Parts: sequence; structure tokens; C-alpha cells
Amino acid sequence: MKFAYDGGGIGKGATATLLVDEKQVAEGKIPQTIGVRFSLDETFDIGQDTGTPVLEEYDGKMPFAFNGTLKRFTVVLEPQKLSEEEQKRLREQLSKALMAVE
Repeated sequence: MKFAYDGGGIGKGATATLLVDEKQVAEGKIPQTIGVRFSLDETFDIGQDTGTPVLEEYDGKMPFAFNGTLKRFTVVLEPQKLSEEEQKRLREQLSKALMAVE
């Protein structure tokens, strides 16, 4: 999946593109994203999701194991494109989230 902010920035819209075998199969607009998401129990799962369910009704049905064949998974980290003000806001929000779990 490719994820691209509209012009970059915290909380702004974005476009998500789903790729299968390097071919685009779907694309959608996300009108607004959230500034910070912080969770102690979330992980970067490949092949199954063992973290927090989207809906509580899913809790007993996890880990939602993938039954297909995953030949390759690629993550590309691009340079941060946030302004100084957006970086400051992100640090402040992250600090608040960390303080909430102490």
C-alpha cells in the first residue's frame, strides 16, 4: 500500500493506493487523518493482526491469520515533509500521549 499526504502535514487528507503484485488494484481519498496515534499494544504485523481490534466484536476472533502466500512485503520510509510548526505540534501531542500512559 502507498500512503501519500495531500501536501504533507499532520491531520491533513491523504490518498491510499492498494497494490497487489506491484499493480494498483484500488485507490481512495482519506479526507482527514489524525495527528498522533499512540498505543502500547499495537505492532507492525505481517500476515496476521494481533493488536487492538477495530471493533470490540472482533476481539474473540483474532488473530485473523492470512491464508494466502505473501511473496514480498516492502516498506519505503520517505523523508519527513513536516513544517517546523507541524513538527512542534507532533512532539507536543506525542508528549501528551506518553504522559497519559505513565
